[in-house]
Amino acid sequence: MKPEHKSDLPQVDQVIRSARTSVFFIDDRQSVRHLEIGNSQLVREAAARMGATVEEVELVSQFRCMGSNDYLLWIESVLGLRDEKRMYRENDQFDFRIFDSPGALYTALEEKEKGKSGTARLVAGFCWPWSNPNPDGTLVNDVKIGDFAMPWETKGDQWAGEYPPWHQWAIKEKGFEQVGCIYTAQGFEFDYIGVIIGPDLVYDSSSDRLKADITATRDPVLKRNSEHFEEYVKNIYRVLMSRGMKGCYVYFADKEVEAYFQGRMNN
Repeated sequence: MKPEHKSDLPQVDQVIRSARTSVFFIDDRQSVRHLEIGNSQLVREAAARMGATVEEVELVSQFRCMGSNDYLLWIESVLGLRDEKRMYRENDQFDFRIFDSPGALYTALEEKEKGKSGTARLVAGFCWPWSNPNPDGTLVNDVKIGDFAMPWETKGDQWAGEYPPWHQWAIKEKGFEQVGCIYTAQGFEFDYIGVIIGPDLVYDSSSDRLKADITATRDPVLKRNSEHFEEYVKNIYRVLMSRGMKGCYVYFADKEVEAYFQGRMNN
């Protein structure tokens, strides 16, 4: 029989096989594409194959959002990711605001960014086209809402004129002049995050809950997985709205969605 090579094993199996004790930190609600692998069940199954004992510990507290677990639980509740109905209560720890226009939201972020570079970033759901840079290196203002217009982060691994490559959007100064998406914001934290919630999230009055509209997305990968599209869209906005350490500023493209959020707030 041909010997089994370690490289033939899935990575999670390799980790469990190679270490006396393996520690996995997993947030199953950060899955945003069906091509992604790595969840709690995958670890359980790999441990069973390797004959390893699994001990699960739930981390009930976190340092994002000024350590406000209530805020994170509220986001999950409003999005429909948990059954418990929760209301948001304004507090002095975390600065959550809803803005009437993306321009006003960006101006508020700009005030934070002026104080310290890298303090704030603007992100959005992938609901607008993502164009290649112009021949002169300038970026196309793809994210257009009324008189507001800004470019997405840069395509590719090279600088586009004065704009950094996509993987440096979160850390370079010019990144503030671009709109980030889930694929550039995931894994980063900022003092203040601005989130444009696009038309891919809608309110369904018949069920009194939020749903997802697959026709509004410009993400070609998400379009190919309609079965889990709503789950991924809600996970995306959960992640984006929890990237801020001190505050989250939000603009809603769909005013019915905005009203639904405001109806779950005690002002």
